[in-house]
Amino acid sequence: MPARGRTKVYLIDEVHMLSKSAFNALLKTLEEPPPHVKFIFATTEIRKVPVTILSRCQRFDLRRLDAGLLTEHYARIARLEGADADDEALRLIARAAEGSVRDGLSLLDQAIAYGDGHVKTSDVLSMLGVMDRTRVIDLFDAVMKGEAEKALSEFAAQYEGGGDPQTILTDLADFTHWVTRNKIVPASAQQDASRTEAEKQRGAAFAASLSVPHL
Repeated sequence: MPARGRTKVYLIDEVHMLSKSAFNALLKTLEEPPPHVKFIFATTEIRKVPVTILSRCQRFDLRRLDAGLLTEHYARIARLEGADADDEALRLIARAAEGSVRDGLSLLDQAIAYGDGHVKTSDVLSMLGVMDRTRVIDLFDAVMKGEAEKALSEFAAQYEGGGDPQTILTDLADFTHWVTRNKIVPASAQQDASRTEAEKQRGAAFAASLSVPHL
């Protein structure tokens, strides 16, 4: 038993991975919780947690963070760690994190170790299996012009250069969405801190020349 007035807090991360028998044992504790114990559960798969557990908990849904905010946060962490970091490299990490601070920090830590204290764009591109953003824009250009041979050749070149096919297609879809945003809400789109200057300039140009049905 803890000393009087002391509270023990237990954090169970990824609680959805518990087995059925483990959930049943946990339920017994939650039905009659000791007054000096607090449980904090964290999960990315809330639907896998039994309703019997959920009904006995206070629930807080954490939203994904904006890529621009994540970029600023990772830049601050890099400075505190004494690491030099390229702005574009941090934007790539923030985008790959998909709104998760923890996932991005893991990538940043890996990038710092990979670059021996210098987080370089080229290293992050290689680490993530993605290509230079301008290559994705060139692929988008060929697709929009209906130049099938050029598009397939560019895709093959990116793959042979180490790009992951699924990542290339995901980036292509992301840029299509970016151009659509420039078409519909240009002022808001251009304020996106996670986008490079090339993406902003060429995205605006595509938005001016392409129709919404085409996109």
